[in-house]
Amino acid sequence: MGTYRRRLGVLLLAVTVATGVGCAAPAFASEPAECGGWQIETLATGLEQVENLEPDRRGGFYLSGDTKVYHVDGSGRVRTILENLAAPGGLQLDGTTLYVLTRQNGKLWRLETTTGEFTWLADLPGNGLLRLPDGDFLTTWVGTEGGPPRGVSRYDSETGVVTPNWAAVPRGEGLASSPDRRIVYTDDLFTGQVYRIPLDAPDRWSVVTTVPGLIPGLDDLATTGDGDIYVTAHLLGTIHRVDPDSGATCAVTSALPMGWAGPSSVRVASDGDGYALYVTSFDGTLRRLRPPPDVELTPIHDF
Repeated sequence: MGTYRRRLGVLLLAVTVATGVGCAAPAFASEPAECGGWQIETLATGLEQVENLEPDRRGGFYLSGDTKVYHVDGSGRVRTILENLAAPGGLQLDGTTLYVLTRQNGKLWRLETTTGEFTWLADLPGNGLLRLPDGDFLTTWVGTEGGPPRGVSRYDSETGVVTPNWAAVPRGEGLASSPDRRIVYTDDLFTGQVYRIPLDAPDRWSVVTTVPGLIPGLDDLATTGDGDIYVTAHLLGTIHRVDPDSGATCAVTSALPMGWAGPSSVRVASDGDGYALYVTSFDGTLRRLRPPPDVELTPIHDF
C-alpha cells in the first residue's frame, strides 16, 4: 500500500499546485464536451486495486493489482496467476509471453503463460510499459513510486542498457502507439496533458491536448486503428476521446467511480463480432464500454 499512499500524496500536491498555491495553474476548459451513448457493463469485481490490463487475444485479459496478476477469461472467470509481487504495473503480451513491470523494486519480468515459468529480465524502474516493434521497452515514471519523475525511459532488449529520460516529458503515466508505430503517446497525471513523442526524434515531443477539468488525474491511454486516443481521467471518473490531429476532446462517459476509486487503465479489445473499450478501476472492477452505433472501434494490429 505504500505505493498508493505516495501516489495519493502526489495527487493532493497536484491539486494544490493547480489551484495556484506556489505557481500558476495550467489552463483548463470548464466542462468537457460529451460524446456519450456508451453502454457500461461490469465483468469482474472483488479484485485488488487494478493498475493495468492487457488483452489475451482470446477474449480475456491479464490484470495487475496491488500484489497480484490476474487472468479474467471471456466468461468473467477470475484466476490469480501471480501473487506476492512488489506492486505490479504495466503489462505487455507477446504471443504467449507476458511481460510484467513491478514498480516498488523497478524490475521487468517475463511470464511464460503456457508453462508458468516466471523469470527476471531486467532492472527497469517504471509504471507504464510499452513493447516496441524491435523488442525494446518504454517505461514511464511519474514520481509517485518514489524518486523524481523520469519522463519516458527506454530499455534496449539487445544490450540491456536503460536510457533514462529518453523522452524528457515532464511526467508520463500510460503509454500507447500510433497505428503506424511511429509515434508514442503518454499522459500527465498533474496537468492533464497528452504528449506526442516521435520514435525517431524523442527530443521533439509536443503537447497534443489538455483534457478538461481541474486535475483530471490522467492515468492511462489507448489508441485505435483510426488514430483516436482514449484516456482515463482517474479523479474525474471519465474516459475521454482525443483527436490527435486537432486536439479536440470529448467525454464518452462520466459514470465511472470518481476520486481514488477512479479508472486506471483502458484498452480496445474484441466484443463478439465487434470491439469495445475495457476499463479497470481502483475499486477492483473490470468494466466493458460498448460504443454507440455511430462509433466504430478498431484495434491496432499486432506487430
